[in-house]
Amino acid sequence: MKAEQDRLRPDHKTALMVVDLQQALCDAAPSEPIQTVMTHIEELLQLAKLSGWPVVFVQHWTEPGSILDRGSAGWQLAGALRDRVPDFHLEKNALSCFEDGRLHVWLNEKGITRLCITGMQTEYCISAACEGAAARGYDVILPVDAHMTIDGPDRSAAEIVAEANERLAGLAQCMQTASICAAHA
Repeated sequence: MKAEQDRLRPDHKTALMVVDLQQALCDAAPSEPIQTVMTHIEELLQLAKLSGWPVVFVQHWTEPGSILDRGSAGWQLAGALRDRVPDFHLEKNALSCFEDGRLHVWLNEKGITRLCITGMQTEYCISAACEGAAARGYDVILPVDAHMTIDGPDRSAAEIVAEANERLAGLAQCMQTASICAAHA
């Protein structure tokens, strides 16, 4: 725990990213785990507020008629996120939130050097966000209990999340939300 906390020193300026936590994706995820993930994201949003971290919401959209059709009920941010105003809001239709460059420019303008990445679709947009952030030189924190996905045809959501946490540990600090919050208490 001490080593994890040392890696979270305040010499980095951190932003919290909530990626694709949208109603249709949350509805498709296993109900108990997604509620836990949403609770952890809420804890991280509170930490961001207390620590002065900027908050970034990323919202994916797809072709008309799909579950993430821009403006549809499924496309909307999930739960209490709808009532929050982030410091930066990015709508994207690519796997990586870094693809068009707007996010990277904004983060640089704010002096952000570390990203705490949470949200939905672990094996897709969460992985791409972590990889994109690391490739651009950001220090990445991945709260292992604050991202989720839906069950796949041959693996459960829990198995997909566990595999991604293990794979992403090579480029991100993979930590429990409680450890992240304790390091900033």
